[in-house]
Amino acid sequence: MSDVIVSYVIPIAYIALAVAAFAAVVFPVLFMLQDIKKAKTAFIGIGAVVVVFLLCYLLAGGVATDKATEGQMKLVEASLYTFYLLLVLSAGSILYSTVSRYFK
Repeated sequence: MSDVIVSYVIPIAYIALAVAAFAAVVFPVLFMLQDIKKAKTAFIGIGAVVVVFLLCYLLAGGVATDKATEGQMKLVEASLYTFYLLLVLSAGSILYSTVSRYFK
């Protein structure tokens, strides 16, 4: 039974994963090429996230440990700062939009 799984099912799963990954990359790109205005807003959003990450990277300390280099630790710390900042910003925007509806 395990020979069947290794021989047939796992390669089929890898093929399905490759097709899904290809579709996840290609179809959004095709959609953005069809509507340039929406693509512009998407690129602005991606650029904002990149700027936030760069600011967090500049703030990260990055102390080397016995298992990770200074650069690796700085990247991890910057990623955590970015996650925390985007989490607070998204929660704040949800809270603002919810509260502002009641005052309209």
